[in-house]
Amino acid sequence: MRSWRAAAFGIPSDVLGLLDTDVPVPGPGEALLRVLAANIGLPDRMMLEGRYFMVPEPPVTPGQEVVGIVEVAGEGYPYPVGARVIGITNFATGSGGLAEYCLSPAPGAVFAPEGMGDVEAAAFLGTFHVAHVGLVDRARAAAGETVLVLGGSGGTGSTAIQLAKALGLRVIATVRDPAKTDFCLAQGADHVINTQAEPLAKRVRALTGGKGADIAYDTVGTPLRQQALESIATGGRFVLVGFAGGTSFSPIDPLELLGRGISVSGASHIGRTVAERDAAIATLGMLSDQGRIHMPIDQVVDFADVPGALDRLGGSVSGKLIAHIADA
Repeated sequence: MRSWRAAAFGIPSDVLGLLDTDVPVPGPGEALLRVLAANIGLPDRMMLEGRYFMVPEPPVTPGQEVVGIVEVAGEGYPYPVGARVIGITNFATGSGGLAEYCLSPAPGAVFAPEGMGDVEAAAFLGTFHVAHVGLVDRARAAAGETVLVLGGSGGTGSTAIQLAKALGLRVIATVRDPAKTDFCLAQGADHVINTQAEPLAKRVRALTGGKGADIAYDTVGTPLRQQALESIATGGRFVLVGFAGGTSFSPIDPLELLGRGISVSGASHIGRTVAERDAAIATLGMLSDQGRIHMPIDQVVDFADVPGALDRLGGSVSGKLIAHIADA
């Protein structure tokens, strides 16, 4: 099979090579997937550059999330051969999804929605499912509340904006590039703050009559962490999602949380109960069918063009990059 791999850290287009490798064999709780489409996310670029904690050394096999067909199901894997599923990959142990075949573990995997194409399905777990965990299961968001989405133009942030609006929330989003303001507004944001030009906490409090945001949904991490905390209302909720602006999560002073009654939780589609998963599948499926949420696709690239797409991440991309690998 063909697989994109890097033997050293560096700029994606400099270090990636398309190699012929053996088709991997799934173990217990895993499946071999024939990859149809793969999400190209910022963590993929970070791991290629040596900035991702789960890939401490080369070789690097990027591609964290895919949609594919189950070719071989290991013992205990919950979905049958022939099923079209979306799931994470074993990228950290040499079987990433930017390949014709990959290994995918059972935790987090779900059936791909029947009415959803491969391009949208490839990124559905790490975007809308994570947003459902963060906003619904962890923050217990209620209609009329205000959510601050840090990193509103990324794939994770932009889908959180959409879901928040579908849930009846007021959304304040952040960008670093003013050119991405219109994109965030198109996803449903009520207000967009350029963090390079405005003090975040001061602007959020002005927009909320001094109260602050009820919820902060953080996809950025260290660069905005303290400003985000200062933007949250007393008794508010801080949801940790990602660290696109750094290499790991920065520490949070527990005394500040204690003094202002702020609760902190993490959002991951892996860290949820079966009941939460099933509720997300039902809710997101309904909203998708109604046209109230949609995957914001920046570009779909061919398998051969993966390195160039990875080079773009972190700069001009708004929404998601997807690699088309094969037809069903």
